[in-house]
Amino acid sequence: MNKNFQKKTAYDYVQQTKKENFSFLNETYAQQGQTVLFGDSITEIFNSYELFYAFSQTTGQAVYNRGISGDTSDRLLERLECNALNISPKNLVILIGTNDIGLGLPTEYTLNNIKEILQRTQKLCPNTNIVLQAIYPVNSHLSIIARQMVGKRSNKKILAINEELHKIALDSKVQWLDLTKVLSDEKGRLAKEYCYDGLHLNAQGFEIVSENIIPLLK
Repeated sequence: MNKNFQKKTAYDYVQQTKKENFSFLNETYAQQGQTVLFGDSITEIFNSYELFYAFSQTTGQAVYNRGISGDTSDRLLERLECNALNISPKNLVILIGTNDIGLGLPTEYTLNNIKEILQRTQKLCPNTNIVLQAIYPVNSHLSIIARQMVGKRSNKKILAINEELHKIALDSKVQWLDLTKVLSDEKGRLAKEYCYDGLHLNAQGFEIVSENIIPLLK
């Protein structure tokens, strides 16, 4: 990691255990050349088995979920090799950044971490198909719980970071997937029919996501 961007977030016991569990699974059971979903809690709760079942049946590829709740860009970078790259994934689908915004981390810090994730993947696994997702919109207007869950996040901040992420994706020559419009309501907020707390998607939301990810996989 760039010395100017030392880690600003810490793992608790549960998060550290999840990281170690994924490392064990990759070293012991996971197969080389599969698809990896990589990110924070939005990835962790992705109904990936059901929604990628037809893809797995057709291609013979397993889809491994390597999401950890609360992950920030620095922690994703830290566990990139032991939780994803050591199985030389055929596809690596990345969604990260909403917790950086929620914690008020500097935008430059987040962008540099994501750049390094892409660069390190391309260096160590040059044949991996990378899909970088735009950060999903939020909706703090659904309930008191949603207001608390969304916290410091705003769609204005998310859109601004997504513009920079799009540039990074183009410069890095990786696939870019921006689902902002399809997940948003008429006011640009995360549509209530696709979420349950203004931040995390429900199964209907993940159905939309999977339908858009699958055509980009190899």
